[in-house]
Amino acid sequence: MMFGLDLLGLARYPNVKLPAGFALGVFANTFGDPLPAVEKIVKRGTCPLVRVHLLWADNHVFGRADLRKMRTEAKRVEDLAKLYKNVRFEVSPFCEHNLENPLPYLQECAKIAPSCTIVNTPWRGAVVRKYKNEVHGLHTLPSGPYNFSYDGLSAVDADVKTFKTVTAAADVHFFWVSQFNGRMTTKDVTPRPDRRAWPSQDLIDSVAFLGTDSKSPRILNTALWKSHAEQHNVPYSPRELNPVLITPTKGASAVLVTTKGRKEVAKMPRYPEQFADGRYRYYLGEYGYKIALKALEISGSPMCDIWIEGTRIGRVNPGFRAGVFRD
Repeated sequence: MMFGLDLLGLARYPNVKLPAGFALGVFANTFGDPLPAVEKIVKRGTCPLVRVHLLWADNHVFGRADLRKMRTEAKRVEDLAKLYKNVRFEVSPFCEHNLENPLPYLQECAKIAPSCTIVNTPWRGAVVRKYKNEVHGLHTLPSGPYNFSYDGLSAVDADVKTFKTVTAAADVHFFWVSQFNGRMTTKDVTPRPDRRAWPSQDLIDSVAFLGTDSKSPRILNTALWKSHAEQHNVPYSPRELNPVLITPTKGASAVLVTTKGRKEVAKMPRYPEQFADGRYRYYLGEYGYKIALKALEISGSPMCDIWIEGTRIGRVNPGFRAGVFRD
């Protein structure tokens, strides 16, 4: 299985770097033209696959009226695929369609983009046997070749370890967070033209870190470790998108130490205000994946034990959520 990043709004942040070995997912025109940025990425020679969703509609309704635009976008991707034959290009005519019979559109794309793999991406529409399918979320997984994407569910809030296991047969496992579409959270309803919450390189790298082994975290059932605190501001504040520990245990700070050698890796001061349910919050001042890499360098393992004044809260990989997940 290959891992990928669904940087769907790439046209709005064209200068980011895709981590080596990751597949790239983009929208063809929903946020502007991403293909110049795609070409810049594939020129580096470290991106093995690019999947392009040609068209998006908020109501998931597509039809013959979309054919002209679909053909135009398919031709543009085909031109790029012919230039970079060392990269596998995939074309998805419609992202999350409700079509009962998508075959005519898939076949039309196959004629226009013969250098590309054609991908069928339904919402409540039909799955097909003739072409590769793509699933968004852990719904019924199709037989035959398929891609998986978290699109619509923030990967940093999901039980990634379980998702990887369940979708082990997927060709590509695409990670996605709301900032890839310019939204602060999945509940952010800012109109597309007004969105400003685009991802930083650090956020992109932190999501790519989900492609590593999360190991086996263990945390008290009264506590929650979020590798990425929610974003509420643009630009985001120092405690947003960095790890937060939520626990009923009170102390001046939470300390992360390596599981081997018990070396201190980071300290998390307690936030003055209690959480809505009365628990206490402790924030880390930098991305969790960086702390995991620091622990790995010191001890050979990314895992850290969390201590608050003599009480062990749990053992986590700081780059992954632990405790209660979202689905």
